[in-house]
Amino acid sequence: MIVVQDRISVAAADLPRLRALLEQRYLPAARGRGLTLVDSGVSPPLDRGRQPCTFWLRWQLADVGAFWTMRAMAGMDPGVAAFWAEVDGFCPARTREFLRPDAFADAPLPGPVPLAAFLGQPRGWRETAQLHLRSGIGAEQRTALETALARMAEQPGVLDAHLGHNIAVAHGAGHYTWDVRYRDAETAAAAKASAFWTGTLAPLFDRCLERMDLMALETVAAGARRPDLRTGIKRTALFRLMDGVDQRGRDEFERDTLEMPAYIPQILNWRLSRALPPAGGGATTIPWSHVWEQEYARLDDLNGPYMIHPHHWAFVDTLFDFESGRQIVDTRICHAYCPLDGGMLGAELAQSSQHGKETR
Repeated sequence: MIVVQDRISVAAADLPRLRALLEQRYLPAARGRGLTLVDSGVSPPLDRGRQPCTFWLRWQLADVGAFWTMRAMAGMDPGVAAFWAEVDGFCPARTREFLRPDAFADAPLPGPVPLAAFLGQPRGWRETAQLHLRSGIGAEQRTALETALARMAEQPGVLDAHLGHNIAVAHGAGHYTWDVRYRDAETAAAAKASAFWTGTLAPLFDRCLERMDLMALETVAAGARRPDLRTGIKRTALFRLMDGVDQRGRDEFERDTLEMPAYIPQILNWRLSRALPPAGGGATTIPWSHVWEQEYARLDDLNGPYMIHPHHWAFVDTLFDFESGRQIVDTRICHAYCPLDGGMLGAELAQSSQHGKETR
């Protein structure tokens, strides 16, 4: 069982309005999303004039699966966002917290493990893209596109290139995740001006792709528990901080995200980057602010331990949730995952480490 606790700061004079909104526009649908209201209260039980009081709501959810179902259903119901927007119009602050119901139990809380031994700086200039195919593209055209993209690894100045077939074309993901690591930004720009790019790739992009979301990566931090990992699952998540988020908010998001591998050992290799326009011109603005990549041994490690760990659903996810009162990340995200063929995140760190040894 999960305990969900809402704290809403509200003037005593506005309590009747808040209660009416909850009863008429939130409670009926909340039950359908799996939330069971346990109790509510006001603290302090006084009208202090200009000083707001706190209205408490305590709910129960069956388990972590019920949590993610609730999150998905709330995201698909515009009435939920409209409700909280109206509440925010007259309530100065609110937060949603998740509690373990056995607060006096002896069981220890999940804690982090040290990551310092796994951290490193990737070598080179990498760009990642989500490739969205046009409707009706046939097998022959797909084969031609895939064959040409595979040849990117042979081009001058390209350290490595990977084309992944995304397992699910949903949640903003394209049909492919395409990663190319160049020696540097100048090499990347030169590659896009080459005869191979302009004469082979560009015409295929025009014929086959509805959209290509291409961006360069500015590393915030990266790590590799398994630099030798060659098969498994690579997950690419694209996020955008909401308009108006300041440096403090960005730092909070990056810090909390980068804590995840310390709590979730199934994240074998990882890299958090700020998204930049790709080298060589083209896109001057991109719809994402961050790229969060992970590698796993199995798909079950992404769908299981990653999704059910409380550091994810009870902590980091609040930055994405408009019901939490902490949201700083846009609800529109890209969640792409594909089979790993040859390794990438661990490999680029391992090569960086080897390069450092060679130059010392």
